[in-house]
Amino acid sequence: MNSSISHGLVYIDHTKNIFVSQIFQISIVLPAYNEEKKLEYCVSETISRMKKLDIKFEIIIVENGSIDSTFKIAEEISKKYSEVKAFHLDNPSFGGAIKKGYNIAKGDVVINLDVDLSTDMDYLPKLIEYSKDYDVVTGSRYLEKNIVKRDFNRYFLSVVFNLIFVRGLLGSKLKDNNCGFRAVKKNVGLKIFQEVQNDKDFGMVEFIVIAQKREYRIKEFPVSWKENSRHISINFVMNFFIPALKLWRRLNF
Repeated sequence: MNSSISHGLVYIDHTKNIFVSQIFQISIVLPAYNEEKKLEYCVSETISRMKKLDIKFEIIIVENGSIDSTFKIAEEISKKYSEVKAFHLDNPSFGGAIKKGYNIAKGDVVINLDVDLSTDMDYLPKLIEYSKDYDVVTGSRYLEKNIVKRDFNRYFLSVVFNLIFVRGLLGSKLKDNNCGFRAVKKNVGLKIFQEVQNDKDFGMVEFIVIAQKREYRIKEFPVSWKENSRHISINFVMNFFIPALKLWRRLNF
């Protein structure tokens, strides 16, 4: 632990060493909304990486309310790979899709990834290794001088959201509260989800805030990250800033 800085129960890692050992089973949850062009590559790349680590794993695709062929492709992928299962939710719900994955997962640790693989998959072994000793492990785009390639408007809003709303208003000690590269012990995740009320994108921010309030052991470590194809819109305000205010009110009154 000499290479980490401790802030309460949050440990921020500043090393680049990557190593892993086989001790448990992993469940990887992929929330998929209109991802027909990216899903198959994501799954094949994830399977390739996991097999190199020689760890028992499963991949759970939770398609949620897509208007393209995402679920059809997910079903085809599940027939192609024995490690893959595909499920459908009627409504677009990022947080709901991840929660569904937790309820289905058989692994000791649940990992969630963005289907576009925004986070460099070279960090996957490190994510898994840290999950041996911590309840929640999350990548961070804002630790040290990481390689972050993204649209300026999204970057600015994300920094403001993390700094003012989540750190300032909600009291989070993490630098990055909504990175889609996370590993959680399943039993811990299920307990936290009992308190999470938002089932949209903000749900995973609410998840990490509650995890800190309940004093679970959390590890944040730097990752390289690239922007995905989603564009910035007024929905960012509706999906993040307003729910943050509602969560603050719920936690403080």
